[in-house]
Formats: sequence, C-alpha cells, structure tokens
Amino acid sequence: MDKRVILHVDMNNFYASVECLLNPSIKNYAVAVAGDPNKRTGIILAKNYLAKVYGVKTGEAIWEAKQKCPTLITVAPHFDKYNEYSEKAHKIYYQYTDLIEPFGIDECWLDITDSLKLFNLTPVEIAKKIQNQIFDELGLTVSIGISWGKTLAKLGSDMKKPKGLTVIDETNHLSIIKKLKIEDMIMIGKHTAQKLHKMNVNTLYDLYLLEPEFLRQHFGVVGVYLHNAVCGIDDDKLIVPKDEDTKSVGNGATAVKDMREMYEIKDFLHDLSVRVSKRLRAHKFQAKTIHVTIKFADFTYLSAQNTYPTYFSNEQDIYNYSLEIFTHLAGEKFPPIRAIRICTTNLITNETLIQSNLFANNKNENVCSTIDKLKEKYGENIITLGKDFFAF
Repeated sequence: MDKRVILHVDMNNFYASVECLLNPSIKNYAVAVAGDPNKRTGIILAKNYLAKVYGVKTGEAIWEAKQKCPTLITVAPHFDKYNEYSEKAHKIYYQYTDLIEPFGIDECWLDITDSLKLFNLTPVEIAKKIQNQIFDELGLTVSIGISWGKTLAKLGSDMKKPKGLTVIDETNHLSIIKKLKIEDMIMIGKHTAQKLHKMNVNTLYDLYLLEPEFLRQHFGVVGVYLHNAVCGIDDDKLIVPKDEDTKSVGNGATAVKDMREMYEIKDFLHDLSVRVSKRLRAHKFQAKTIHVTIKFADFTYLSAQNTYPTYFSNEQDIYNYSLEIFTHLAGEKFPPIRAIRICTTNLITNETLIQSNLFANNKNENVCSTIDKLKEKYGENIITLGKDFFAF
C-alpha cells in the first residue's frame, strides 16, 4: 500500500475473555458477564463465542439468556481488571507506534506508516507480531484489520474473529464491500440505515456507487463523509490523546423515579443533552464521540459509545446520537432504568476546527450559541429548544 497504513485492533470478547483468564475453569463453557449473576433480572453485559452460538445477546435479561443456553455460566464484572488488561495491551501497541487512537476500552487504531521502515517489516508482519505478543503476554486474542483508512481498517477487524487478520487494499477493496451490508460500517446507525434501505442501498458497494452530491442532498456533509469512507478517501488523522488535555465532557443524573417508558427516556436525554452541549461550548470544545451509560433499577450497568463523521457541540446532535446509542443498547422495551450518563470524548478546540475548516453544522452551532447568550443575559428559562427540534 502506497498510502497510510492503519491497523484497527479489536480485543475479542474482551470482558468475557478476561473473566476466563481470572477463572480458567470456565474457559471451555458458555460464559456471560452480567450485572448481578444472582438475580434473574440482571442484564447480560458481554459474552464469549460459545454463548454466542446459543444466541445469547448483550442487553437481554439473564433469564432470557438461560432459556437459550441453560448451562450458561454468569459472572459479575471486574472493571478494574478490564482497565488493567487494556493498559497492558496499550503498552504493547506503543512498542510499535506512538500514533494510537483508543476507541473504547478494547479497540484502537494504530498508524504504523513510519514503523514499517523502522522495523523493516510488512504491515501483515507487524500485525502478526502484535497478535502473538498479546496472546503470549496477556493470554488474550485480538482481531486486526489493515488498510489505508480508519473505516476500512475497522471493517477488516470485524470480518474474522477470533484472532482474525484481514487486509483491505486496492486489490480487494471492491470485492469486499460487495459482500458487506451497510450496517457493517461504523457510523451507519439504525436511522441512517433505514433511509438508505428505502433508496435501495443495501450493501456498501451500493453506497460506493452513489454520487457524493446525491448523498449530500439527503444526508448533508455526513453523507459525503460516509461515501468517502467506503471509497477509501479517508484522510482523518488519528486523534491521539494527550495527558494534559481535557479528555471528556459529560453529565449524568439519577431519575426521581425509575423510568419505564420511552417518552421518559427521551425527556431525560433531552435534558442531559442540553447540559452537555452547554458545557462543551463553555469550554470551547467540539466532540466526535459519545458514550452513553445506563444504570438499571437493579444497579446493573450497560454502556456503549459511537464515533461520528463530523465534530459537534450542539444539543440536536448530542440528543440524536445519544438516543441512537440508547436504542441500540436497551431497545424499545427495557427493564426499569434508574440513571443515565452522557459523556463526550475525542475533543478538539473551536480554534483548531476553524483553522482546519472542519465545522460541519454551523447553523445548529450558531443557534445554540445565540441561545447561550440570551440565557446569560435574561436567565435560564428565557428560551429553550423543544424535543421536536431534535427529531431525526
């Protein structure tokens, strides 16, 4: 490959794999990490491949999972251990490059373009060394995708698990995307996928064939970004966190009473989105990633994050993205929910964005900034944006 060389490293079944390391006697059984294994109403947080064979799914109740797999072993999560193993994996990655962008606790992008000459190795050789080192030193497996762009590398790591290795380059790029559904690509959520299906866009190759201007008319700059990503026109630099930088801006709250209906969730997310948006603008930040954590009434947790094509700080995007992640995690019907937290990461300053000409939603940003000024002058209750403003 004559362009950048990006690896996407994904630790396979991370939570469940760490639990099997902590208790080797369960490694040959179907295992699920659950909020409270002693309660049938607990939620499945993660599972291993043997549990997946039975159709066990993240987010379902333990009793539902055990109907599918009566022999399922459920264990409580050990988040301190997950962080510990994640940090150990990062130390191994840093032996090959210092250009690392984390994506959650168990995934990373690595830019190894300059490492090839340094180590005198091919991309596949470096990827195999990382895989072997992770397994030998930590006892875990990782799947790795190799390409010239972040999106294609992520597609590659998802294709073969566990311990898969997939190269997507100019020779096989089109043949691979012909086999993949649009839902397989990062950044294409449920609502975007529904709109694309209505246009008879079902595979990533269908998306590839569309004209960028057509996508701009229907999805704005996000549509052009998605087209560029699937074409391999992906020039995004890795966002490498610095210790001295602010790493996140978020807000969470506990409901007055347990929430059971979607309208309650939407009201709650709307309120949190307003708060997070205001904090981002106060710090003059834009974000690219949203992390949503749900705390259920039985004190179990469920969380997920997603990274989006363009930077944002406005209430509209924060609400829409958070609702999308919530729906992915909990579905339309869910157990009683006690609390929710929204956290934004992958932050960049407004000044940097302006210099890079990366603002993609100036209209919404300007509306929210104007509202901030009105509230500052006349009080918090002078004006607000209703939930209808945030509709998809």
